[in-house]
Amino acid sequence: MLLKFVLQCLFLLPYLNSINTQNTNPPETHWDYQREGPDAWHHLFDTCEGEAQSPIDIRTPLVKYDSSLPPLILNGYATNMSSFLWNLTHNGHTIVAYPPPLARLSMSGGGLIDTYYLVQFHLHWGYNAFQGSEHTINGRKYPLEIHFFHRAPFTGAFAVLSIMFDRQRDDNIHLNGLLSAVNRTVNSSTAIEQSIDLSRILPTYPPRFYRYNGSLTTPPCTEGVIWTVLARTIPISAYQLRAFENNIIPFNFRPPQKLHTRKVLANFRPDTHEGGEEGESEGGHHSSASSNHLEIVQLILLCFACIAPILQ
Repeated sequence: MLLKFVLQCLFLLPYLNSINTQNTNPPETHWDYQREGPDAWHHLFDTCEGEAQSPIDIRTPLVKYDSSLPPLILNGYATNMSSFLWNLTHNGHTIVAYPPPLARLSMSGGGLIDTYYLVQFHLHWGYNAFQGSEHTINGRKYPLEIHFFHRAPFTGAFAVLSIMFDRQRDDNIHLNGLLSAVNRTVNSSTAIEQSIDLSRILPTYPPRFYRYNGSLTTPPCTEGVIWTVLARTIPISAYQLRAFENNIIPFNFRPPQKLHTRKVLANFRPDTHEGGEEGESEGGHHSSASSNHLEIVQLILLCFACIAPILQ
Protein backbone atom coordinates (compact mmCIF):
# COMPACT_ATOMS: atom_id res chain seq x y z
CA MET A 1 0.00 0.00 0.00
CA LEU A 2 2.84 2.40 0.92
CA LEU A 3 4.74 1.54 -2.26
CA LYS A 4 1.61 2.21 -4.36
CA PHE A 5 1.17 5.61 -2.70
CA VAL A 6 4.83 6.55 -3.31
CA LEU A 7 4.56 5.55 -6.98
CA GLN A 8 1.39 7.63 -7.42
CA CYS A 9 3.13 10.63 -5.87
CA LEU A 10 6.08 10.23 -8.23
CA PHE A 11 3.77 10.11 -11.26
CA LEU A 12 1.81 13.14 -10.12
CA LEU A 13 4.80 15.30 -9.15
CA PRO A 14 5.65 16.44 -12.71
CA TYR A 15 2.04 17.45 -13.29
CA LEU A 16 1.86 19.48 -10.08
CA ASN A 17 4.99 21.36 -11.04
CA SER A 18 4.18 21.89 -14.70
CA ILE A 19 0.46 22.66 -14.95
CA ASN A 20 -0.36 26.32 -14.54
CA THR A 21 -3.96 27.05 -15.45
CA GLN A 22 -5.27 24.33 -17.71
CA ASN A 23 -2.31 23.19 -19.75
CA THR A 24 1.01 21.56 -19.00
CA ASN A 25 3.08 23.95 -21.11
CA PRO A 26 1.49 27.42 -21.23
CA PRO A 27 2.06 28.93 -24.70
CA GLU A 28 4.42 31.86 -25.05
CA THR A 29 2.03 33.66 -27.40
CA HIS A 30 0.21 36.37 -25.48
CA TRP A 31 -3.52 36.00 -24.97
CA ASP A 32 -6.05 37.52 -22.63
CA TYR A 33 -9.78 38.07 -22.20
CA GLN A 34 -9.91 41.67 -23.46
CA ARG A 35 -7.55 42.94 -26.17
CA GLU A 36 -6.64 39.44 -27.41
CA GLY A 37 -9.91 37.97 -26.18
CA PRO A 38 -11.68 34.68 -26.95
CA ASP A 39 -12.89 35.90 -30.36
CA ALA A 40 -9.27 36.31 -31.46
CA TRP A 41 -7.79 33.17 -29.94
CA HIS A 42 -8.24 31.15 -33.13
CA HIS A 43 -5.87 33.57 -34.90
CA LEU A 44 -3.19 32.65 -32.37
CA PHE A 45 -4.04 28.98 -31.82
CA ASP A 46 -5.65 26.94 -34.61
CA THR A 47 -7.10 24.46 -32.13
CA CYS A 48 -9.35 27.17 -30.68
CA GLU A 49 -11.64 26.92 -33.71
CA GLY A 50 -11.94 23.14 -33.56
CA GLU A 51 -15.27 21.32 -33.55
CA ALA A 52 -14.97 19.93 -30.01
CA GLN A 53 -14.46 23.13 -28.04
CA SER A 54 -15.52 24.11 -24.53
CA PRO A 55 -17.50 25.56 -22.88
CA ILE A 56 -20.95 24.85 -24.33
CA ASP A 57 -24.56 25.79 -23.72
CA ILE A 58 -26.24 22.69 -22.32
CA ARG A 59 -29.71 22.53 -23.88
CA THR A 60 -31.62 20.13 -21.66
CA PRO A 61 -34.20 19.13 -24.34
CA LEU A 62 -31.28 17.79 -26.39
CA VAL A 63 -29.51 16.02 -23.52
CA LYS A 64 -29.58 12.23 -23.74
CA TYR A 65 -30.30 10.35 -20.52
CA ASP A 66 -27.83 7.49 -20.22
CA SER A 67 -28.99 4.94 -17.65
CA SER A 68 -25.71 3.03 -18.04
CA LEU A 69 -23.67 5.84 -16.47
CA PRO A 70 -22.59 4.64 -13.02
CA PRO A 71 -22.32 7.03 -10.04
CA LEU A 72 -19.50 9.56 -10.14
CA ILE A 73 -16.93 8.91 -7.41
CA LEU A 74 -15.17 11.93 -5.93
CA ASN A 75 -12.45 10.32 -3.86
CA GLY A 76 -11.37 12.40 -0.86
CA TYR A 77 -13.65 15.34 -1.62
CA ALA A 78 -15.99 14.49 1.25
CA THR A 79 -13.12 14.36 3.74
CA ASN A 80 -12.92 17.21 6.25
CA MET A 81 -9.92 19.20 5.04
CA SER A 82 -10.23 22.19 7.37
CA SER A 83 -6.74 21.48 8.72
CA PHE A 84 -5.13 21.32 5.26
CA LEU A 85 -3.60 24.38 3.60
CA TRP A 86 -4.06 24.99 -0.12
CA ASN A 87 -1.52 26.98 -2.10
CA LEU A 88 -3.20 29.77 -4.10
CA THR A 89 -1.87 32.29 -6.58
CA HIS A 90 -3.11 34.71 -9.24
CA ASN A 91 -1.41 33.74 -12.50
CA GLY A 92 -2.66 36.68 -14.57
CA HIS A 93 -5.59 34.75 -16.04
CA THR A 94 -7.33 33.34 -12.97
CA ILE A 95 -6.91 32.39 -9.32
CA VAL A 96 -5.43 28.91 -9.07
CA ALA A 97 -5.49 26.66 -6.00
CA TYR A 98 -3.13 23.70 -5.67
CA PRO A 99 -4.11 20.92 -3.26
CA PRO A 100 -2.16 20.04 -0.10
CA PRO A 101 0.50 17.36 -0.74
CA LEU A 102 -1.26 14.84 1.52
CA ALA A 103 -4.73 15.45 0.08
CA ARG A 104 -5.23 12.60 -2.39
CA LEU A 105 -8.22 13.90 -4.33
CA SER A 106 -9.34 12.09 -7.45
CA MET A 107 -12.33 11.48 -9.70
CA SER A 108 -13.43 8.12 -11.09
CA GLY A 109 -16.58 6.21 -11.97
CA GLY A 110 -19.35 8.00 -13.83
CA GLY A 111 -18.32 6.36 -17.09
CA LEU A 112 -14.67 7.45 -16.79
CA ILE A 113 -12.26 4.74 -17.91
CA ASP A 114 -9.48 5.86 -15.57
CA THR A 115 -8.83 7.51 -12.22
CA TYR A 116 -8.04 11.20 -12.63
CA TYR A 117 -6.14 13.01 -9.87
CA LEU A 118 -6.77 16.62 -8.93
CA VAL A 119 -3.97 18.91 -10.04
CA GLN A 120 -5.63 22.25 -9.25
CA PHE A 121 -8.88 24.15 -9.27
CA HIS A 122 -9.51 27.64 -10.59
CA LEU A 123 -12.35 30.13 -11.00
CA HIS A 124 -14.12 31.98 -13.81
CA TRP A 125 -16.09 35.16 -13.05
CA GLY A 126 -17.72 38.16 -14.72
CA TYR A 127 -17.82 41.92 -14.27
CA ASN A 128 -21.31 41.79 -12.76
CA ALA A 129 -23.54 39.35 -10.86
CA PHE A 130 -25.39 38.21 -13.99
CA GLN A 131 -22.59 36.54 -15.92
CA GLY A 132 -19.26 34.90 -15.28
CA SER A 133 -19.79 31.19 -15.83
CA GLU A 134 -18.39 29.58 -18.94
CA HIS A 135 -21.02 26.88 -19.29
CA THR A 136 -24.66 27.87 -19.51
CA ILE A 137 -27.85 25.86 -19.01
CA ASN A 138 -30.56 26.56 -21.59
CA GLY A 139 -28.85 29.89 -22.25
CA ARG A 140 -28.83 30.88 -18.61
CA LYS A 141 -25.60 32.39 -17.32
CA TYR A 142 -24.34 32.02 -13.77
CA PRO A 143 -22.14 34.50 -11.89
CA LEU A 144 -19.26 32.13 -11.13
CA GLU A 145 -17.88 28.76 -12.17
CA ILE A 146 -15.24 26.56 -10.58
CA HIS A 147 -13.19 24.00 -12.50
CA PHE A 148 -11.48 21.08 -10.78
CA PHE A 149 -8.74 20.07 -13.17
CA HIS A 150 -7.78 16.38 -13.07
CA ARG A 151 -5.24 14.35 -14.96
CA ALA A 152 -4.67 10.62 -15.35
CA PRO A 153 -1.10 9.88 -14.22
CA PHE A 154 -0.34 7.18 -16.79
CA THR A 155 -2.14 8.38 -19.94
CA GLY A 156 -1.96 12.12 -19.26
CA ALA A 157 -5.63 12.51 -20.22
CA PHE A 158 -7.58 15.47 -18.84
CA ALA A 159 -10.91 15.38 -17.00
CA VAL A 160 -12.56 18.49 -15.57
CA LEU A 161 -15.29 18.71 -12.95
CA SER A 162 -17.30 21.91 -13.39
CA ILE A 163 -19.72 23.45 -10.89
CA MET A 164 -21.65 26.70 -11.26
CA PHE A 165 -22.50 29.12 -8.45
CA ASP A 166 -25.99 30.58 -8.15
CA ARG A 167 -27.10 33.72 -6.33
CA GLN A 168 -29.04 33.52 -3.10
CA ARG A 169 -29.99 36.12 -0.51
CA ASP A 170 -27.94 34.87 2.44
CA ASP A 171 -24.19 34.44 2.64
CA ASN A 172 -22.81 30.93 2.27
CA ILE A 173 -20.57 30.66 5.33
CA HIS A 174 -18.82 27.61 3.89
CA LEU A 175 -17.24 29.85 1.24
CA ASN A 176 -15.44 32.03 3.80
CA GLY A 177 -12.09 30.30 3.40
CA LEU A 178 -12.20 30.40 -0.40
CA LEU A 179 -13.32 34.04 -0.55
CA SER A 180 -10.67 35.03 1.97
CA ALA A 181 -8.08 33.64 -0.42
CA VAL A 182 -9.73 35.46 -3.35
CA ASN A 183 -9.45 38.76 -1.50
CA ARG A 184 -5.78 38.14 -0.78
CA THR A 185 -4.87 37.26 -4.37
CA VAL A 186 -6.71 40.06 -6.17
CA ASN A 187 -3.63 42.03 -7.19
CA SER A 188 -0.75 39.77 -6.34
CA SER A 189 1.14 36.93 -7.98
CA THR A 190 2.59 35.92 -4.62
CA ALA A 191 1.48 32.49 -3.47
CA ILE A 192 -0.52 32.28 -0.26
CA GLU A 193 -1.75 29.44 1.91
CA GLN A 194 -5.38 29.10 2.93
CA SER A 195 -7.52 26.47 4.62
CA ILE A 196 -10.39 25.40 2.31
CA ASP A 197 -12.78 22.60 3.24
CA LEU A 198 -14.31 21.34 0.00
CA SER A 199 -16.48 18.84 1.86
CA ARG A 200 -18.71 21.71 2.99
CA ILE A 201 -18.72 23.52 -0.35
CA LEU A 202 -19.56 20.87 -2.93
CA PRO A 203 -23.15 19.75 -3.62
CA THR A 204 -24.49 16.60 -2.00
CA TYR A 205 -23.37 13.15 -3.06
CA PRO A 206 -24.02 11.29 -5.32
CA PRO A 207 -24.08 14.12 -7.84
CA ARG A 208 -26.27 14.45 -10.90
CA PHE A 209 -24.13 15.42 -13.84
CA TYR A 210 -23.86 16.16 -17.56
CA ARG A 211 -21.07 14.59 -19.59
CA TYR A 212 -19.54 15.58 -22.92
CA ASN A 213 -16.20 15.63 -24.74
CA GLY A 214 -14.63 19.04 -25.13
CA SER A 215 -11.47 21.04 -24.73
CA LEU A 216 -9.54 23.32 -22.44
CA THR A 217 -11.39 26.65 -22.19
CA THR A 218 -8.13 28.62 -22.45
CA PRO A 219 -5.40 28.58 -25.12
CA PRO A 220 -4.14 26.40 -26.63
CA CYS A 221 -7.72 24.99 -26.39
CA THR A 222 -6.48 21.41 -26.47
CA GLU A 223 -9.29 18.97 -27.28
CA GLY A 224 -9.86 15.50 -25.87
CA VAL A 225 -10.95 16.73 -22.43
CA ILE A 226 -13.73 14.86 -20.63
CA TRP A 227 -16.15 17.32 -19.01
CA THR A 228 -18.40 16.52 -16.08
CA VAL A 229 -20.76 19.42 -15.29
CA LEU A 230 -22.77 19.08 -12.10
CA ALA A 231 -26.47 19.90 -12.32
CA ARG A 232 -26.69 21.34 -8.82
CA THR A 233 -25.05 24.66 -8.08
CA ILE A 234 -23.23 26.17 -5.12
CA PRO A 235 -25.07 29.05 -3.39
CA ILE A 236 -23.36 32.42 -3.08
CA SER A 237 -24.73 35.83 -2.13
CA ALA A 238 -24.42 39.05 -4.12
CA TYR A 239 -22.33 40.46 -1.27
CA GLN A 240 -19.89 37.56 -1.46
CA LEU A 241 -19.55 38.00 -5.22
CA ARG A 242 -18.12 41.45 -4.55
CA ALA A 243 -14.86 39.70 -3.62
CA PHE A 244 -14.13 39.63 -7.37
CA GLU A 245 -14.92 43.31 -8.06
CA ASN A 246 -11.41 44.61 -7.43
CA ASN A 247 -9.62 41.86 -9.31
CA ILE A 248 -7.02 42.92 -11.85
CA ILE A 249 -9.07 40.92 -14.38
CA PRO A 250 -12.68 42.16 -14.61
CA PHE A 251 -13.83 38.93 -16.29
CA ASN A 252 -12.25 35.70 -17.45
CA PHE A 253 -14.89 33.56 -19.12
CA ARG A 254 -15.00 32.17 -22.64
CA PRO A 255 -18.42 32.25 -24.35
CA PRO A 256 -20.13 28.94 -25.18
CA GLN A 257 -18.86 27.23 -28.33
CA LYS A 258 -20.82 25.35 -30.99
CA LEU A 259 -21.74 21.79 -30.11
CA HIS A 260 -21.48 20.58 -33.74
CA THR A 261 -22.08 16.80 -33.83
CA ARG A 262 -21.31 16.12 -30.19
CA LYS A 263 -23.82 14.66 -27.76
CA VAL A 264 -24.37 15.66 -24.15
CA LEU A 265 -25.22 12.81 -21.80
CA ALA A 266 -26.69 12.87 -18.29
CA ASN A 267 -27.03 10.32 -15.52
CA PHE A 268 -30.52 11.67 -14.74
CA ARG A 269 -33.55 12.92 -16.63
CA PRO A 270 -33.10 16.71 -16.69
CA ASP A 271 -35.96 19.18 -16.78
CA THR A 272 -36.58 20.42 -20.31
CA HIS A 273 -37.10 23.99 -19.13
CA GLU A 274 -35.05 26.46 -17.19
CA GLY A 275 -35.69 26.52 -13.46
CA GLY A 276 -35.66 22.82 -12.60
CA GLU A 277 -32.59 21.03 -11.30
CA GLU A 278 -30.44 23.60 -13.02
CA GLY A 279 -31.98 26.45 -11.04
CA GLU A 280 -31.47 25.03 -7.55
CA SER A 281 -28.53 25.75 -5.32
CA GLU A 282 -27.40 23.15 -2.84
CA GLY A 283 -28.65 24.22 0.55
CA GLY A 284 -30.21 27.38 -0.84
CA HIS A 285 -32.69 26.00 -3.42
CA HIS A 286 -32.74 29.42 -5.03
CA SER A 287 -35.10 29.21 -8.01
CA SER A 288 -34.35 30.75 -11.36
CA ALA A 289 -37.70 32.53 -11.18
CA SER A 290 -36.48 34.49 -8.16
CA SER A 291 -33.24 35.29 -9.98
CA ASN A 292 -35.17 36.50 -13.02
CA HIS A 293 -37.39 38.74 -10.88
CA LEU A 294 -34.32 40.19 -9.22
CA GLU A 295 -32.70 40.90 -12.58
CA ILE A 296 -35.84 42.64 -13.86
CA VAL A 297 -36.06 44.87 -10.79
CA GLN A 298 -32.38 45.80 -11.06
CA LEU A 299 -32.74 46.58 -14.77
CA ILE A 300 -35.73 48.84 -14.06
CA LEU A 301 -33.76 50.72 -11.40
CA LEU A 302 -30.82 51.08 -13.78
CA CYS A 303 -33.05 52.50 -16.53
CA PHE A 304 -34.64 54.94 -14.10
CA ALA A 305 -31.22 56.13 -12.96
CA CYS A 306 -30.26 56.80 -16.57
CA ILE A 307 -33.36 58.81 -17.54
CA ALA A 308 -33.85 60.67 -14.27
CA PRO A 309 -31.39 63.49 -15.19
CA ILE A 310 -33.19 63.96 -18.52
CA LEU A 311 -36.60 64.36 -16.88
CA GLN A 312 -35.38 67.04 -14.49
